[in-house]
Amino acid sequence: MRATRITGLLAAASALALAALAANAGVSDADLARPAGSEWLHINGSWDGTRYSTLKQLTPNNAGDLNVKWVYSIGGENDLQATPLYADGILYLPQDNAVHAVDARSGGRVWKYEWELPDDWGGQFVPFFTGKSRGVAIAGDNIYFLSNECTLIALNAKSGEEVFAHKIDRPYPKDFEKSDESNGYFCTSGPVAIPGQIIVPMNATDTGGLQGYVHGHDSETGEQLWAANMIPAPGEPGADSWPGNSAEYGGAGPWIVGSFDPETNTYFTGTANAYPWNPYTERDGAGAGGFRNEGAAAIVAVNTDTGKVNWRYTVVPGDPWDYDAMQTPMLATIDGNLTVIQPNKTGFMHYLDAATGKYLQAPRIADMINWAKGYDADGNPIWDAPVPAEGETVIIWPSLLGAVNLSPSAINPSTGMIYLPRLEAAMSYVLEKVQVTSNVRNLGAVFEILPGGSQVNSAHDLKSGAEIWRISESKGGDAGGMLTTAGNLTMFASQGGRVTVANATTGEVVYTFNTNSTSHSGGITYLVDGKQYVTFALGGLPQFGSAPDDSPVNHSSLMITFGL
Repeated sequence: MRATRITGLLAAASALALAALAANAGVSDADLARPAGSEWLHINGSWDGTRYSTLKQLTPNNAGDLNVKWVYSIGGENDLQATPLYADGILYLPQDNAVHAVDARSGGRVWKYEWELPDDWGGQFVPFFTGKSRGVAIAGDNIYFLSNECTLIALNAKSGEEVFAHKIDRPYPKDFEKSDESNGYFCTSGPVAIPGQIIVPMNATDTGGLQGYVHGHDSETGEQLWAANMIPAPGEPGADSWPGNSAEYGGAGPWIVGSFDPETNTYFTGTANAYPWNPYTERDGAGAGGFRNEGAAAIVAVNTDTGKVNWRYTVVPGDPWDYDAMQTPMLATIDGNLTVIQPNKTGFMHYLDAATGKYLQAPRIADMINWAKGYDADGNPIWDAPVPAEGETVIIWPSLLGAVNLSPSAINPSTGMIYLPRLEAAMSYVLEKVQVTSNVRNLGAVFEILPGGSQVNSAHDLKSGAEIWRISESKGGDAGGMLTTAGNLTMFASQGGRVTVANATTGEVVYTFNTNSTSHSGGITYLVDGKQYVTFALGGLPQFGSAPDDSPVNHSSLMITFGL
């Protein structure tokens, strides 16, 4: 089923990398709990998901003197969507079912681990998903990696040697010609390390609709500890929002890394769309029977001690538009209350009470929205555009690529602002009859992202959501993930590959560098030998290849590091 190779091992590493590896005493629970500073130990920097670094050596006054220190070529056959981790002199990045360990001083390879997918891997949209990964986790002496067919792999951070490879006990999608049961789960999200556990998002939404889960796995063995169902099970609140057996293939898989509150041991995640996309199916969603299909296009809070769901808030009840609510639910204390904040595809940004899931507000973040006028006091959308009948074409803003998509947002407590990587674009959308092949239901919809879209990186007041400044370009694609620092900087890279460093308070651009390589993740910052550096991982096609050729880029992936 697999072949693993480790290349570029310690014998080929630089002396500096060897010294760094020898000094690494492992990542403790206390290390994992710290905000991002000298190291970057989580995909989004810290458990709260805010992508905020406490480093302040780089400021608006000196960032204009940044220059490229090194470039590491990853290669890559698909979009690079991962944010690297950094610990004790080494950067870790997954791509194409492999993990690269790179010396942060020189950009030289320390080791590379490769995983081979099973021979019968395949199915609906699988070529689109294959090779994509959004990050790794680190805890103790190990790096944790999820292969596309959902094997949880632990690697020794020093050597890259395999510690364990635990195949998660759920089916993976199979080639239609090799299986009569091609429905299955695929893993593109990164895992999350919390004390004693590795959190694993399980998604099968668009490969056939098997309902989504969040798993907890033992960090020492990989064994499953619990599984939290995103769609309410019989007897849970909201279970009756899925008529008949529609929940079985209702989607709602998490596919972006979530956040974690160590005070309450709660993991917060967004979920994918209801499935099939067409609401005129068994799920009888919005525009049809009006069933809410709770847990899909939702934000869900999971108790990591028990695996029980604390609460679910459904962002788009009965979702007819493929409006996943998958972005990381960020955590921030506002007026003394821990608050979940999630910008999402809808064009609105949702604020919820972290303890109860109570809806607080949903300020508008998109310029153009026609599917809803807003949200009422109970957190329900005020629908505007009617859901079309099957076969009828409608134009909807935002498109199903969203006002935001997979590129991460950031919160800076020093400026009191939240920074969003946005896309302004419309879509044409047609619902159609669902076809079934090898027990895989197709989407039940066709769409086209219309030309004329623009990228917008914007800063918003954290409390009100009001926009304060923006940097925009009239080219297709979402605007690349955000990074913000205590040094009053906000950084991102565009779909055309332009790395931008701006004053976090004013939006004044203080540095740019054109890499000609698309951004789907966010940058990171860290210290090496007491000096602050910034690294971006880039590569792939703008807007998943659907953007017009107004941002010509090289597809091949790279990591690029900047410093003074």
